[in-house]
Amino acid sequence: MHRSLLIAVAAVATLVAGQASAATAEPEPGRPAIVRATVVSDDLALTNVVPTWGAQIPKVVYDGRWYYAATLDGDGAQYPWSAQVWRSRNGTVWTPVVRLPGHVYQPVALLVDGEGDLHLQVACYTGAECYPGVAPAPGADLGAVYPVRLEFTHHDADGSVDFTAPIDHTIRAPGSERYYQGLAIDPAGRYLYSAYAVDGWDLRINVFDTVTGEDVHTSEVGSPPAGRAWLYPRVQPGTEPGEVSLSFSQYVLGTPNSAYLDAALLFSSGDGGRTFAHQEVLTSNPAPDGDGNWVDASDLTADANGEIHTVFYRRDGGVGTLYYQRGLDGDPVPVGDLDNHSQILVAPDGEITVFSSQGADLVVATSDDGVSWSVERHTIPGVAAALWPNLLSARQGSRVPPGYGGRRPTTGMLMAGQLSGDPSFHPLLFVRYKG
Repeated sequence: MHRSLLIAVAAVATLVAGQASAATAEPEPGRPAIVRATVVSDDLALTNVVPTWGAQIPKVVYDGRWYYAATLDGDGAQYPWSAQVWRSRNGTVWTPVVRLPGHVYQPVALLVDGEGDLHLQVACYTGAECYPGVAPAPGADLGAVYPVRLEFTHHDADGSVDFTAPIDHTIRAPGSERYYQGLAIDPAGRYLYSAYAVDGWDLRINVFDTVTGEDVHTSEVGSPPAGRAWLYPRVQPGTEPGEVSLSFSQYVLGTPNSAYLDAALLFSSGDGGRTFAHQEVLTSNPAPDGDGNWVDASDLTADANGEIHTVFYRRDGGVGTLYYQRGLDGDPVPVGDLDNHSQILVAPDGEITVFSSQGADLVVATSDDGVSWSVERHTIPGVAAALWPNLLSARQGSRVPPGYGGRRPTTGMLMAGQLSGDPSFHPLLFVRYKG
């Protein structure tokens, strides 16, 4: 059960890069909500994939001093892509700091460890340099994919990351491909989890020790059924050492696009990903057709007690519904007609918030018990569409989530904007929400 409300925005920053002027509308009596949107970049050339593509890959973080955001870039049908990283002291004025010039295969991931160091991971193609000054893996042009893994410990005088001096943890050995990886940092900020598909579509998980700079282990999560691939893993460490859960999608091989997803799965481990004792099919669709019938594993998080909260998507006959599940074996509850790229946070007091998008609206669903949901829509002015929030969160090491709590949750997110009549997905937006 849920109710759908159109909520006035209390304050919205005008969508002009580098400006902080605001337009104000009357808040709804009793519960004003504030949405502020600023432009990270309005000159992206990208037209063939949404800048926030890859919901399982964290692309915006805050290290306590600076915000950092990343996205793919490329002109028209350009492939492989390039990518960009920006920084901002206040979340309003954004400055480009590094461009990955080409041979980028998947979106750039950004995470912050417990020591405040920034980690950048990106899947790249062989054949040319992917990150400036970092040697590529050997191989023919576009012959293989390998993971560029960089750690940044040096800072400029203003406290921002020095992107010219990375510590290189890149894996260049043959067979090191990481397709559609999802990443997260454990609560202590030491261990970086990466779940990913390999050639043949088995799912693996790697644990990297950010203190020693060494891999702890790489383990096989499992193999999909014949004719299927396990893709887009969302990674969520628990509150106890070694706890990690994955939600991911099962894709039908040989079909024309990634909408042909016929199952959403939830796996959980208590030994750091070496084994996954809990394996559950959240939902399945026996006849996915890429339009009217398909499913997706949208997101998951852990609350202060370590309980897993999951949202997943199912589309039947062209009607899409986002479902919520509390715990590893809970009963699914419909939240509403939210998008399949929704993301979830749970406040310290237990309030559950799901962030989604619809047209030019940021859609926010909240619940105290996971059964009854309130759905609000907040229009972001100046764009025809604002798509797919990518949240600042603790699992990416962000220093912002401690401010998320109580009855007035606050968080920030990266979203892709689209202008009327423009097939490109720009501007790139940083949106802040205060409930």
